[in-house]
Amino acid sequence: MITFDLNTNDAEALLRHAQTFEPDSGDAREDRRLREALLDLRDALSLHLKEQVDDKTRS
Repeated sequence: MITFDLNTNDAEALLRHAQTFEPDSGDAREDRRLREALLDLRDALSLHLKEQVDDKTRS
Protein backbone atom coordinates (compact mmCIF):
# COMPACT_ATOMS: atom_id res chain seq x y z
CA MET A 1 0.00 0.00 0.00
CA ILE A 2 1.15 3.50 -0.81
CA THR A 3 0.31 6.40 1.49
CA PHE A 4 0.95 10.03 0.70
CA ASP A 5 1.55 13.20 2.64
CA LEU A 6 1.11 15.56 -0.31
CA ASN A 7 -0.85 18.74 -0.73
CA THR A 8 -3.47 18.71 -3.47
CA ASN A 9 -1.42 20.71 -5.98
CA ASP A 10 1.58 18.40 -5.68
CA ALA A 11 -0.59 15.27 -5.86
CA GLU A 12 -2.37 16.56 -8.96
CA ALA A 13 0.92 17.46 -10.66
CA LEU A 14 2.37 14.03 -9.91
CA LEU A 15 -0.83 12.38 -11.14
CA ARG A 16 -0.69 14.29 -14.44
CA HIS A 17 2.91 13.17 -14.91
CA ALA A 18 2.09 9.55 -14.07
CA GLN A 19 -0.77 9.62 -16.59
CA THR A 20 1.21 11.07 -19.47
CA PHE A 21 4.77 9.77 -19.09
CA GLU A 22 5.74 7.12 -21.64
CA PRO A 23 8.89 5.19 -20.76
CA ASP A 24 11.33 4.82 -23.64
CA SER A 25 14.56 3.48 -22.22
CA GLY A 26 15.18 1.09 -25.06
CA ASP A 27 14.73 -1.88 -22.71
CA ALA A 28 11.23 -3.30 -23.23
CA ARG A 29 11.17 -5.13 -19.89
CA GLU A 30 12.26 -2.04 -17.96
CA ASP A 31 9.71 0.10 -19.81
CA ARG A 32 6.97 -2.40 -18.99
CA ARG A 33 7.95 -2.41 -15.30
CA LEU A 34 7.95 1.36 -15.17
CA ARG A 35 4.61 1.55 -17.00
CA GLU A 36 3.07 -0.85 -14.44
CA ALA A 37 4.55 1.13 -11.55
CA LEU A 38 3.16 4.35 -13.00
CA LEU A 39 -0.29 2.75 -13.28
CA ASP A 40 -0.09 1.75 -9.60
CA LEU A 41 1.05 5.25 -8.71
CA ARG A 42 -1.79 6.76 -10.73
CA ASP A 43 -4.35 4.61 -8.91
CA ALA A 44 -2.90 5.44 -5.50
CA LEU A 45 -2.80 9.17 -6.24
CA SER A 46 -6.37 9.12 -7.52
CA LEU A 47 -7.49 7.44 -4.31
CA HIS A 48 -5.49 9.92 -2.22
CA LEU A 49 -7.15 12.87 -3.98
CA LYS A 50 -10.61 11.30 -3.62
CA GLU A 51 -10.03 10.78 0.10
CA GLN A 52 -8.96 14.42 0.47
CA VAL A 53 -12.20 15.56 -1.17
CA ASP A 54 -14.24 13.17 0.97
CA ASP A 55 -12.52 14.43 4.15
CA LYS A 56 -13.28 18.04 3.20
CA THR A 57 -16.97 17.31 2.55
CA ARG A 58 -17.31 15.60 5.95
CA SER A 59 -15.83 18.59 7.80
